[in-house]
Amino acid sequence: MEQCDVILTYCWNRVGYTILRSLHRKGLKVWAADTSKKNICSMSKFCAGSFVYPDPFSHEEAFIKILKEKVATLHPKVLMPTHDESVVIMRHRDEFPKELIIPYENAEKLLMLANKAQSTEIARKAGVSVPEVYQTVDQVKRYPVVFKTVIGNSAKGVYFPSNKEELLRLMSEHKEDDTLLQEWVGGTDYSVDCVRWDGFCKISVYHALVTKTDGGGTTTQREIVDMPQLEKEARTLMDAVDFHGVCGLDFRYDLETNRVAYIETNARFTGGIATPVAAGFDIPWVIYKLATEGCYDDPIHVRVGTRTKWILGDVITLVGRVMKMKLNLRELKRVFSFRGFDAFDDYCTEDKRAIVGEFRYYFEKLIKNGKLNP
Repeated sequence: MEQCDVILTYCWNRVGYTILRSLHRKGLKVWAADTSKKNICSMSKFCAGSFVYPDPFSHEEAFIKILKEKVATLHPKVLMPTHDESVVIMRHRDEFPKELIIPYENAEKLLMLANKAQSTEIARKAGVSVPEVYQTVDQVKRYPVVFKTVIGNSAKGVYFPSNKEELLRLMSEHKEDDTLLQEWVGGTDYSVDCVRWDGFCKISVYHALVTKTDGGGTTTQREIVDMPQLEKEARTLMDAVDFHGVCGLDFRYDLETNRVAYIETNARFTGGIATPVAAGFDIPWVIYKLATEGCYDDPIHVRVGTRTKWILGDVITLVGRVMKMKLNLRELKRVFSFRGFDAFDDYCTEDKRAIVGEFRYYFEKLIKNGKLNP
């Protein structure tokens, strides 16, 4: 019988790969599942096996059917979603065996936190610093502003209109969507990774060195920093909703004004997970141990100054900046730099073939959809 300790889903990208590497190095047999057959995880030497499923969002029932069949065949201890398919899986939690561990919150709480308008209001009521929210265009005090759909990831559906006319055009284009209008807050993007589980709570913070898209969003280079203020804000929000699991919270921090602004919560593993893992906070292993044993007693020392780089992400950043003619010399040097990093999101020397799977996946999506951001 084929061995399987963990099934990972949504494994086409660097997040799944970081989790795969982490759990493999702890001796676990990890299977990778995705809508694509060839990707960074399925082509990795760390992968014990892989399988394909239908799109979780457009073919929900078929997706769940395949997962249930594979769980029945492989008998994993843990089913570990890595992205927003977690909501779909948790909606069907009762259809899986009770003994199968799925270390996520219920679907209702995941959806509540994923909704940027709802999570912002929850944060405000909990005492977390948030940007001002405008109910109408006439309330806007200055431009640019932030206009975004309440559901979205990787900076999709996020805009920074610089004047009233541009804002009105965007509002017209998204009149069928639920949207959020906020003041724009300057400064640097910070991400707070958090594991909270039955009395256990560990937090780490990194800031963006390079972002893939203008105005923030997905980071391609990051550095661990010591930011007790952001840790406190994150803990306040997680306590307010009694969160249980792994999540990432995004903030803006302006050094000149010392202002903190909450942006959003991703109630799942985040795109920059390789950074805390490289710094000594092995989030996949910690959540696995907590979910399977109920405790994690080993000391965790997060190394401030740890830097990581997403190689393909920097390539995409370079192409995107060139196409928009927005590339400056400083960014160019950073994108081409490979020195001073403690780890790479999508590459390690003992598993060189995996990154080929990542490039292949993105290239196929680019040809099919004409977009750099799948």
